[in-house]
Amino acid sequence: MVKSGPGQEAGLRCPSMRLFTHKALNRAEVCRYNHSMVDERIVVGDDQRPWRQQAEESLLLVAMEAWHGESDVWLEAALPRLDETLRVNPLRRECDWVRQRIEEMGGRALGWVPNAYVMPWERGGAPADIKPLFNAFHETGRTTRQEAVSMLPPMMFDLNPEEIVLDMCASPGSKSTHLAEILAGRGGVIANDVSRSRTNTLVANAQRASCSNLMIIQHDGRHVPRGTGQGYDAVLVDAPCTGSATTRKNPDVWRKSQPSAGLELHKLQISLLNRAIDVVRPGGTVVYSTCSIDPVENEAVIARILEERDDVVSIQFEPSRTPGLIYRPGMDEWVVFDDDMEIISDGSGAPPHDPKIREELGKCVRLLQQDTGQGGFFFAILQKNADAMMEIRPDARRIIPNSKRKGIHPSIVSEETLDIIQTDHDPILSDASIWKRGKRILWASQAMNKRVWDMDTNSRPDRIHLGKQWSPLNIIHVGVRGWEDRGGRNIRLSSEAMHSIPLGTEGERIHDVTPEALIRILKQEEPAENEQGYDSGGHILRCEFDGVEWRLPVWVGERITGMWKDTEALILLDRFKDVI
Repeated sequence: MVKSGPGQEAGLRCPSMRLFTHKALNRAEVCRYNHSMVDERIVVGDDQRPWRQQAEESLLLVAMEAWHGESDVWLEAALPRLDETLRVNPLRRECDWVRQRIEEMGGRALGWVPNAYVMPWERGGAPADIKPLFNAFHETGRTTRQEAVSMLPPMMFDLNPEEIVLDMCASPGSKSTHLAEILAGRGGVIANDVSRSRTNTLVANAQRASCSNLMIIQHDGRHVPRGTGQGYDAVLVDAPCTGSATTRKNPDVWRKSQPSAGLELHKLQISLLNRAIDVVRPGGTVVYSTCSIDPVENEAVIARILEERDDVVSIQFEPSRTPGLIYRPGMDEWVVFDDDMEIISDGSGAPPHDPKIREELGKCVRLLQQDTGQGGFFFAILQKNADAMMEIRPDARRIIPNSKRKGIHPSIVSEETLDIIQTDHDPILSDASIWKRGKRILWASQAMNKRVWDMDTNSRPDRIHLGKQWSPLNIIHVGVRGWEDRGGRNIRLSSEAMHSIPLGTEGERIHDVTPEALIRILKQEEPAENEQGYDSGGHILRCEFDGVEWRLPVWVGERITGMWKDTEALILLDRFKDVI
C-alpha cells in the first residue's frame, strides 16, 4: 500500500511563525520564548520532564507539522518504545529450528523482510524464562537483533552471489551481516568505517554471525578507494544523521533535536554519496539511507546529487520487494528551519527549483512511524550510468605488490599449513579462500581472492594497483577466524569456524558421535574419560539430528574437556532436551 504525503495531495504546509494555529506549534512557540531556560536545564542534565512533555514541547514536532501535517497522529505513533525485532540467520544449518523456537516464544513474521520477526515485548524486555535462550541465539549469531526499518536498505539491491558490495558507513554491522546473508555466504561485503574502535565492533559482529564473505576496512568514507576492478558492484551509504526518526528507540531525540544539526550534516552526507557514486562500477547501484525524517538530510541530498551529476539516475522503488510495507513517496517541497524555528528561504538544504528534479524525488521512500507500526526511515535508490567509464591515463602509474607494506595483513596460507588443516579437518575448499594473519588462519569466500585480491584495481585515473595485493584498501580483517596456529602441527579449529566451515568426512580430528554421546559429554561436570583413544589436542565431535549437523569442540588429553561457550551449551541442551 502506498500513501501520498500532504505535500503531494493538498500543497505543502508552510506555516510562518505568525501562523501557529496547531496546538503542537503553539506549545513549541511557548517553548521557544523560554528557550534559554530549557537549554540550561538540558545542558546541566537536569531535564526531568516526562518523555511526552519533552515530545510535545520539542522543535521536532513543530517541524513534523510543517513537513507532513497530522502531527498528533505522528506523535502518538512516535512515542511508544519499539518492539523487539530480529533476523534469523539463514546461513546456519539449524535455522529452521531457530525459526520454530522464535515462533514458540511468540514471534510473528515481519512480512516485509524474509527471516525477520517481531517479538511480543519491547526492546530488551524478553520475559525471564525466555531471555537466556533468546539472548544466546543473538550472541551465537543465529539471530541478529535489529530495528525493523533498518533491515530495508540491503534489500534494495539486485545482487548475484558473486558480487562485491561496499557498506560505506557500516558500524555496528547489522546491515553488513544482512548483506552477507543475502549473498548466501558468497561474493563479498566490504564493511568500512572511519573509526578504529568502530571497526573493532564490525569485526566482533562479523565473527558473531560467522560471515565468511565479509571484509572490514578503515577509511574516511569521503575518500574510500575503489577496491575491485572498475568499482564495486553496489554501494550502501547508511549516512551519519541526526536520528530524528528514532524517537521510539532513543527518547533523548525529543529534547536534543535541533534543525541546525541536520544542516551541519548535509554537506558530509552529500560528500559521502558523491564518493559512493564515484567508486561504484558503471551500471552499479547505490542505496542512500538515513534514520532521519528531516528532508535536509534526505531529499535535499538526493536533489543536490541529481542537480550536479549527469552520470546517475534515480530508480523507482518496487513495492513487491517488501510486501505489506506502507510507505510515502519522497517530498518534492519542504521548509528549512533555523533553531528559532524561523523559515530559511534559500541556501543549503532548500528544495530544488527544477521541476524534473522535483519529480525524481518522488521515487525516494519515506517511512513514518504511524505507517510502519515500527520506526521511521528514509532511503533512495540510484544507478550509475552504464557508459560512465572512468578514464585511465595512458601514463597511469602501475603499483606492484609491496611485501614491505607496514602492518600485519592477511596473506595466502602456506601449502604446509593447508596440508595440516586438510589432514585434521578436511574443509571443503571449492568456494573458499584461506588466509594467514599472525597466528590466525582466516576462512573467507572465494570472491575475496578472485574479485578483490587477484584483480587489478583502477583506483584513480593516474593509478592502477596490480593484482595480488589488498592495497589500496586498508584492511582490518577478512572472513572468520578459522583456526589458531599454536606452532608445529598444533592448529586448532576456532569456535567461530564451527558454524561456517563445511567439513568433509576424512578429517582425523572430526569424529561422528550419536546425539546421546554428545549430550553425555556436554553435561559432564568433570572431564570425560578418553575411551576412544583420541590423539591429544583439539577435536570436533559432530552428530546428525533431524537432518541437521551439530558440532561440539573438545580438548583431548587424558580426559575430554569441553571447549564450548555457555551460550552454545544452552542452545544444544535446549535442542536435544528430548534426547536427554
